[in-house]
Amino acid sequence: MKDVKPFDFSCKSNILLEDEEGNRTPMSEPYYRVKEIAPKTWQILSDGDFSYLLEGEEGDAILIDSGYGAGNIREYCKNLIGQDVPRIVNTHHHFDHTANDGYFDLVYMSAESVPLATRPFPSFDGIYFPRDYKVQVVEDGDIIPLKGRDLLVFKTPDHAVGSIMLLDGAKRLLFAGDELGMPFGKPINTTVENWVRLLQKLAPFRQDYDEIWCGPGRADDDIVQKMLDNCNAILNGAEGEPREDPPFNNWQQIDEQGNIVWKRQLPHPGDGPKNQKKGSDGEIQSVLWTDHPVTTKRMYGNPPCAIVYDINKIHDEK
Repeated sequence: MKDVKPFDFSCKSNILLEDEEGNRTPMSEPYYRVKEIAPKTWQILSDGDFSYLLEGEEGDAILIDSGYGAGNIREYCKNLIGQDVPRIVNTHHHFDHTANDGYFDLVYMSAESVPLATRPFPSFDGIYFPRDYKVQVVEDGDIIPLKGRDLLVFKTPDHAVGSIMLLDGAKRLLFAGDELGMPFGKPINTTVENWVRLLQKLAPFRQDYDEIWCGPGRADDDIVQKMLDNCNAILNGAEGEPREDPPFNNWQQIDEQGNIVWKRQLPHPGDGPKNQKKGSDGEIQSVLWTDHPVTTKRMYGNPPCAIVYDINKIHDEK
């Protein structure tokens, strides 16, 4: 097992993270909550979005996404299933999915994600996250080997430039990162027309999965077709309702003792699109959302299968 010291979160010990049940623990302390969602398949919460641990045959295992909580998630996975988990797949580059890549021997991701992965959001100032891990680039149609349950790769870049989805045909599961499963609907960053093309990659495989699991949790099993229907209606002239973004970075509290409290499964205050900054190498660090003017947005359909789109980005540019 890779000998890596736990990343030092001690500078964040004054911040408390609150889970959905109201339990609060310092940001500097490891926290894991786990649920088996299918045979030999676990959903893990640390901080940020969910991770998914998949156990194959003959001692093989892999993790999908890392969260950005304190603690060695690889060691936690090993203790959970009794065997090492040396590999991880990133569905996209955002820090809440790639922060802990440095614990693993091999990281699978798209080429577009490589220069952007494991770049800390501003709320993690003062913590060092290594980026010297070995990377295996994957493309559309590639197979990530996992004994007894290989993963088929679909490139679906919208929420992030290098997003991928993963089909586990053996267990009939689709892992979609943050491209699907948002509770308020799907914010489209590309054109509606292009998002249709991306979704059409998945449409022929509907008979190969029964459940869809995402960064925020489980999605509607038929969300791909429902989104395609919504998009096609817009392309044929239907008009959605005006949509405004919910307030960003409004989740900080101060408790009676004066402690800062953040929600464990929501973005940290300060990490929004208006808080971009350059890293030490001069490149802009990754952010969570694309910043569209709210006056241009509309929502068509019912959440969570609705789409949120820019009225100026319906059709591709000719």
